[in-house]
Amino acid sequence: MDECRQTAASLDASQIQAVIFDMDGLMFDTESMFLKVLPEIGIANGFDLPPAAARAMMGCDSRKAVELEDRYPGLDQCLNGEYTPNRLKYFFEMFPAPGSADKPGLGELTAWLEEAKIPYAVASSSTRSDIMAFLGHASRTLHPAAVLSGKEGFKSKPDPDIFLAAAMELGCDPAHALVLEDSAHGVKAAKDGGFPCIWIPDVVQPDEEMKQNIQMELPDLAAVKDWLKAARDNRQEKEGK
Repeated sequence: MDECRQTAASLDASQIQAVIFDMDGLMFDTESMFLKVLPEIGIANGFDLPPAAARAMMGCDSRKAVELEDRYPGLDQCLNGEYTPNRLKYFFEMFPAPGSADKPGLGELTAWLEEAKIPYAVASSSTRSDIMAFLGHASRTLHPAAVLSGKEGFKSKPDPDIFLAAAMELGCDPAHALVLEDSAHGVKAAKDGGFPCIWIPDVVQPDEEMKQNIQMELPDLAAVKDWLKAARDNRQEKEGK
């Protein structure tokens, strides 16, 4: 990812006043759960749904979903008839202990944001009930200033609608609200909405189009904390605090 590392200098950590988190694959390891469980549901229902089918479904739009259903018969039935209604059951079976689904650095970053009094929001395409259940299962009690569900009237990513709404709730101009994302649609939505954005790799491998939308890459959420903290420490040192 040399290309996105070269653009990292365009993001100024000292200008960040708020943070917007995506959730699935960014805060919690739900994407790996999806890749494991969906093929298992296919087998149980007599369908051949290889991991490639599950991977292709991640972040795809409705038109692509129809194409995938033609390629993998039974995909819609297994996804919308079994996986989605029972997602919380699968989640707690796979991650029974609080914090076991946390992506690396989640607790560290959120604790530092709260200590530094930098407000943060969660903006996810998941249902509100799923979001609140996942947040409540983290390794520490999280205190987001806003929680937005894409199922509550927002246009789907890559439209920046949900990020713009999150910035409004945070009282922050998009140019100063850092978006943290792991998906192709998410990084495009951030860029189109005028947000600085850091891509945290999960299971999605960026294609050439996605690479054009990645502004900066860091390996995990702990690295985001280090990046933000270094800028704040440097500013305070210059101000003599």
